[in-house]
Amino acid sequence: MSETVISIKDALNRVDRADERHFVAELNTGYLTLSKNRQYFRGYCFFTCKLPAQELHELPNDFAARHLVEMSIVAEAVQSSFNAKKMNVAFFGNSWKHVHWNIIPRYGTDPLPEDAIWSIDREIVESVHPTDEDLLSIRDQLRSGLKNIADRHGIDFSFEHEAGRSS
Repeated sequence: MSETVISIKDALNRVDRADERHFVAELNTGYLTLSKNRQYFRGYCFFTCKLPAQELHELPNDFAARHLVEMSIVAEAVQSSFNAKKMNVAFFGNSWKHVHWNIIPRYGTDPLPEDAIWSIDREIVESVHPTDEDLLSIRDQLRSGLKNIADRHGIDFSFEHEAGRSS
């Protein structure tokens, strides 16, 4: 495995064909980005590993452990930010063979609250397209929640990334 760090631009494009408006934060081991197409589940996001690896076990052990802790903190931040009833966290890597997590808040009000979201008609899941103003509101709400949770756990993060200002 190469120690080359992937770029936020690559992460945004490859995971969800998103753009800089969807960038939320950079943590030590990964990038947090909002899903472009799945805001039916308000706060749905991705946590993408910075190191290139197809499988979690391909990462150096200490890095993988930190990545899992950060992923858990991201999921906690999403849940607390959006008052989700339940969190679904999934790692597949079928369409993009890279370690990245789907962080999915569930509210109990969706069509199949006790099933995986993949059981819900894709047209429904991809039916919500936030305005730029709504997207910024979702992002800022998540940033606030992440700041609270990450600070409490002593986890470093930044709302800026190497490509410049994220607002």
